[in-house]
Amino acid sequence: MKYYDDQGNELNIRTELNDMLDELYDKLDKMTPKERMAWYSRGMYVKTLKYTQEIDNTIYIVRTNFNENSTSTVYDTVKRITSKNE
Repeated sequence: MKYYDDQGNELNIRTELNDMLDELYDKLDKMTPKERMAWYSRGMYVKTLKYTQEIDNTIYIVRTNFNENSTSTVYDTVKRITSKNE
């Protein structure tokens, strides 16, 4: 993106983000297409959340997965899970 002052002169505005993006683009440019696809695929999917809690010497691990078409809310799901432990 280019920036201009009131007189139409181009401004050279560099930020830390610009520098990081330039480094990334240089890195990707040096990769083969197969290496680039592997690099992109590693960051394509977000890992599910994992929460670990120890209660009375029992370790509970909760992994979350949300169904976009579900009729229950997150609140309903948490309430259902916690009521099973009572």
